[in-house]
Amino acid sequence: VTSKHINRSMDQLLSQKSFCPDNQSSLLQRVLSLDPSNPKLAQILSLDMFIVGIDTTSAALASILYQLSRHPDKQKKLREEIRTVLPNADSKLTANKLEQLQYLKACIKETLRMYPVVIGNGRCMTKETIISGYKIPKGVQVIFQHYAISNSSRYFSHPEQFLPERWLKGSGYKHHAFASLPFGYGKRMCLGRRFADLELQTVVSKIFQNFEVKYEYGDLEYTVHPIYMPDGPLKFKMIED
Repeated sequence: VTSKHINRSMDQLLSQKSFCPDNQSSLLQRVLSLDPSNPKLAQILSLDMFIVGIDTTSAALASILYQLSRHPDKQKKLREEIRTVLPNADSKLTANKLEQLQYLKACIKETLRMYPVVIGNGRCMTKETIISGYKIPKGVQVIFQHYAISNSSRYFSHPEQFLPERWLKGSGYKHHAFASLPFGYGKRMCLGRRFADLELQTVVSKIFQNFEVKYEYGDLEYTVHPIYMPDGPLKFKMIED
């Protein structure tokens, strides 16, 4: 469906003899203006924006609400932290206050460890490479499986348990620094990571500042579509207090 919308917009733009982007121009228009001879690049970039820029954050938020609603002790601890930092309903959430919400960040990290919205990142080998004794020819796509690694007992103790404490300094939990990389790593990591982090921290803090969240149904099923996300209705009950 997304491809159809993008292709229709591209056809309209390419039918014009020339166009100059301005402040109101879309990403599609800007990329096409740079190189009209390469419409495929504009199509790929626009498709990526739809896939990774919209559903990913909402899927992550759903998983965070689900985990905290199924673990009331963790939710209570989070709400106590939030209400200490933001004591009033009209308390402003500043960068300084976000830095104080360490348990909030731990809850988000732990959820993304268990339910990474992108279950793997692919890299195309630019040269022949040997990985763990295997010769990988140039041009072969190698997939780093976030979900498999971050849910493995080889790298995390009790990986099936929701334990935000494992991300707190001085907690005693140990894990490999690269065992959970929901946003990827290096110069090709997720471009919107900081924005997504800020968005999730803001929304989650405001929800649990004002509401107790409950989920009184069976286990939430997950599917890849095309990101890893809940499959089914999200029947959360929010109780204002």
